[in-house]
Amino acid sequence: MHIENVPETFEEMRTWAEEYEKRAMYPTEQTHELAETTMGLLLYYTPRWIKPFIKRLLIAIMDDRLRTAMMYPEQPPWIHKSIEWFAIVRRFLLRNFFLPRNEEVVYTSLEKNEHGRYNINYTDNEVFCSLTLLT
Repeated sequence: MHIENVPETFEEMRTWAEEYEKRAMYPTEQTHELAETTMGLLLYYTPRWIKPFIKRLLIAIMDDRLRTAMMYPEQPPWIHKSIEWFAIVRRFLLRNFFLPRNEEVVYTSLEKNEHGRYNINYTDNEVFCSLTLLT
């Protein structure tokens, strides 16, 4: 493939990625359109009455560079606090009230297929993607 100048360490890769983001992530209409399409996929199974709130939560978990590039507004502090409290409550519940899994969740096949690749056993938006391709 003749790929050159590949970072050797994690720190070099992080520096390269940050420099690339600074250079390439800027607000455009196409970026916002892509963001809205992606948001639609993420919110597809969400009930209509709560979609606006969940969208605000998703915007709040974006870092500033991504949020700015996608042309989304900064979210108020109470939304960030809501996410923080949700994580705290979830962590408490999982540690104290949920049993460990009996079986490992396997997202790919254990054996390679006839092409020498592993099959993915789980897709979240398979129905949505199929319907989109048909129209």
